[in-house]
Formats: sequence, structure tokens, C-alpha cells
Amino acid sequence: MQRLSLDRAVLEVKDLEAMSRFCRDVLALRLLVHTETGATFELGTDARGHTQVVMLLASDTSTPPRRMTLEVTDEEFPATCQHLRNHGATLFESEGSSAPGCALRVLHCQMPEGHHLQVISIDPRRCAPSHPSLSTPRQA
Repeated sequence: MQRLSLDRAVLEVKDLEAMSRFCRDVLALRLLVHTETGATFELGTDARGHTQVVMLLASDTSTPPRRMTLEVTDEEFPATCQHLRNHGATLFESEGSSAPGCALRVLHCQMPEGHHLQVISIDPRRCAPSHPSLSTPRQA
């Protein structure tokens, strides 16, 4: 049985049009459905091919501000970074890492109604090299 949970992917917003414009124009998300009371945007697909979405619902009260994280590939990050920086996003990068696969790039973007989006990616070019003694079992 498949389970679908929209709890964290649903935002109640006071200004549906402003948040819809942000999702469409700034985040470049594909609009799937738009009505007077809501909008659904495609975030992408997961490893199993399931479509991931964010739903916006018009409401008299908005969801308390959330910090949402979107992970993109190292290849996607430069274009995403440039596009969001053109809209005021700030880039934070780790200076390197003592462990392989941990040199993160984080792009922080203020969203309407107090929400925060961080786009993260691992930059493998700035990760520490693996120690052969840690990755190869010793021979007795």
C-alpha cells in the first residue's frame, strides 16, 4: 500500500497570488493546478518516479513560518544559485570538510509570508579525500 503524506508540503497562505508568483517565477516550479482557493506546484520526482508537490491553500490565517529544504544535484546547483541570487537569495558555502561528501553549499531564500527556503547541494570537488586505510579492510 502506498502512503501519501502532504502534511509538510501544504502551506496555508493569506496571499495565494503572491506565493503562487514566487513559486512560479522565482522557484521556477511547474504549476499543476490553480483554483481560487489553492495551487499545486511540482517539485520534481523521487527515485521511484513519484511526483513531489507543494500545495498552497488560501486561508485567513497563514501557516507559521517554516524552513523548507530543497536538495538539488551538484550539476543543477549553479543555475539554481544564479537564478535565486538574481531574486535576492544569499549563498553560504562550507570551506571544506574533514569527511568525504560533506562540503555543502546552502542557498538561503526568503519567501513570502515569512517562510524560508534553503537549497542545498554537496560539492564533491571540495570534499576531503578518503583515507585508503579507512575504506579498505586490513589484511591479517
